[in-house]
Formats: sequence, structure tokens, C-alpha cells
Amino acid sequence: MFGPGDVLAGYTIDALLGSGSSAEVYRAHRGSGTDPIALKVLHTRPSDRQRVRERFDREFTIASRLPHPNIVRMYARGEIDSTTGIETSSCVTVLWTAMQFVEGMPATELIVHRPAEPDITAITQIGGQIADALDFAHAMEVLHRDVKPANIMVSRPSGRVHAVLTDFGIAQLLDDARPLARNGRVQGSIAYAAPELLTAQRLSPATDLYALAASLFELLTGDPPFKRATAFAVTYAHLHDPIPRLTSARPWLPSALNSVFAKALAKDPQDRYETCTQFTDIVARALRDVPVPESPRRRRWPWSRNAVADG
Repeated sequence: MFGPGDVLAGYTIDALLGSGSSAEVYRAHRGSGTDPIALKVLHTRPSDRQRVRERFDREFTIASRLPHPNIVRMYARGEIDSTTGIETSSCVTVLWTAMQFVEGMPATELIVHRPAEPDITAITQIGGQIADALDFAHAMEVLHRDVKPANIMVSRPSGRVHAVLTDFGIAQLLDDARPLARNGRVQGSIAYAAPELLTAQRLSPATDLYALAASLFELLTGDPPFKRATAFAVTYAHLHDPIPRLTSARPWLPSALNSVFAKALAKDPQDRYETCTQFTDIVARALRDVPVPESPRRRRWPWSRNAVADG
């Protein structure tokens, strides 16, 4: 763990933005007067060093080839060896990646439950921007494979919503779109996983479209399409259960959205929309000028909150 003022690979740490079991994300800068960057630092043990390094390398390499205003920008990467004890087995490799810093918050902050109502203007803008980012990635032969609200950072510069797609750690090129990890477990978040990913079939841009639709479903209704008690039950629902109606959760939503999402979340990828923007454009048109019931306690977005483009 690093503190303010510590220097790592030439970057001066400003503040800790978030941490997990094996990684921390910091706001940092390099030299006076420079814009802040997000510095993701991960500590690896010898047993998992190669696997983690491969994921870090993949994320940097793939995201770096995707220059798009709604895709996180990657600046630099590296690793530093250190020791936490006397024994050689305690050697720790510190992997770091410098990337775009987003002054905002993850899209998960937009998820609300009744009686609160969603901010459909912000949600449609986020959906359109992320759809454009995904279509660009697909044109560059890249699948994200883990689209979800937690991997979308949102800011509001000059009053307009700006969304950034992050975390390309399990992204793959279209000619290498293998759905399973080496240990046979599904990679990605099951709540948003397309049936073909769950059944080890060939993946395609339609796989990302499914995850985007599941994400927008949750942003609009408060829950993902198949909220179940266990991972097995969620998987079964993706494969076999009918698509729930959005109007069951939000009766004021246009009923036309039920069929729109049913197509985007079709079990067969060939039955979905051809592109992500085709889907989000239809959603935006359906939601245009739709009156939203007033929430008893309307949520205000904490736009001043510091957040990072890759948590």
C-alpha cells in the first residue's frame, strides 16, 4: 500500500481511490502541472504471477489499440520486484498501469430501486456512448467480454454526461474469441453473460451487445434481467427463461421496450440487433419525451466525487 507523496515508477501518488484483495488504484501525477492519471497497482505472488501478468498485458495491449473518446486511454505499464520478507518465496511483483483518470463515478451509482426512479436522460446518453465505443472496438476486431455498469465510468463535464468503457482485462480479438478460462470457468460477470459465453460457444460482437442490453436493463429497472439466488440459477435463466418485461418493474416505461430488449437479449446471437448502436438508438427513440414519475427522494449525482477509469 502506498501513501500520498510516495513515488512509483516516476509517478507521485496523490490519493488512494480504491482497493481490493490484490490491487489498489491511485490518483497520481508525473511532474508539476501535469494532469492526474489513474495508477492501477497489483501485487502478485509467484503462484499466479504469470496469469496476472498475461491479463495485465492483454488489457494494456488491446485497449491501447482503441483510440476512442468513450474507451479508457492507456498510457504506460511496467513492473517492479520487491520483497516482503526474508524468504525468496515471499518475493512480490508489483505490476502497474498508468491510464486515463475520470473525475466521476461508476455507472452502478445510477442503479435505483422503487420508489426512486431512474435518470433516463443520463442512461440513454451512457447507452449510446458505450454502444458507439463497442461498435468501434468490434470494427477493430476486439471483443470486450465484460460489459457491465461497474466497468463504465461516468463524468459530467460542462453539464453533459460522458461515459468511458474500462477494464479490458479479459478482452479478446475476434479471431481468438475463446469463452472459457484455462480452468474451465466462465470469464466475465454471469449477471450480464450471453448464453453462448455460458455454453462455451464461439463469441461475437453480439455477445457484447447482450451484456450491454443486460446492463441497460438493470440501469432502467434496478435489477439485471435474471436476478436469482445462485450463480447456477442465473446461468439457467440466461439459457432457458423468457426475457422479463421492463414494464413489470417500471409500468410507466414504454411497452415497446419489452420487445426491443427481448430482441437484444435473444438466446440465439443471430436473432439480436446487428450493432450495439442500432439497439441503443431504438431505446433512445422509445424513451424520448417519456414523462418520469417524480421520485419521493430524487437521487443527486455526486459529480464531484473522485473516481478512476478502471476500478
